[in-house]
Amino acid sequence: MGVTVTAKNSSYGFDMGAGGFFNLRKNIALALDNDFGLNYAEIISCQTKEQHRENDKKAEQIINEKNLEEKYSDVLDFLYMSDCDGKIGYRTCRKIVDLLEPCIPALKTKTFRYAIYAKNDYEEFLAFLRECVRYRRNMTWY
Repeated sequence: MGVTVTAKNSSYGFDMGAGGFFNLRKNIALALDNDFGLNYAEIISCQTKEQHRENDKKAEQIINEKNLEEKYSDVLDFLYMSDCDGKIGYRTCRKIVDLLEPCIPALKTKTFRYAIYAKNDYEEFLAFLRECVRYRRNMTWY
């Protein structure tokens, strides 16, 4: 299953697999908070309902302890939305830009798109998000 991230009237489009979309969101989660991001990364290895419940419980604990919900509830919503179909507003895009910008040097070698497209993934993704903010566009994926 593939995922395409884009926005209406945008020249940008990002095609990736479900694993690539997870990697994108995992790196946003790590930029949000390292402890939260490490827990978020463990979602991929949860195989039972009990493991998912434990992961959710730990995530909720971290979110509450660090008051992440207060400032980043919309980013948290993005991280837990369906891979199949979703959208976020330009204000959430702005928050993601602010989170990822300081991480760009560490993300230069990381990719999330299919290999044929993968180069400067995060720099291009930031340019896309800035476009969404500038023109007040929703980022969508399907």
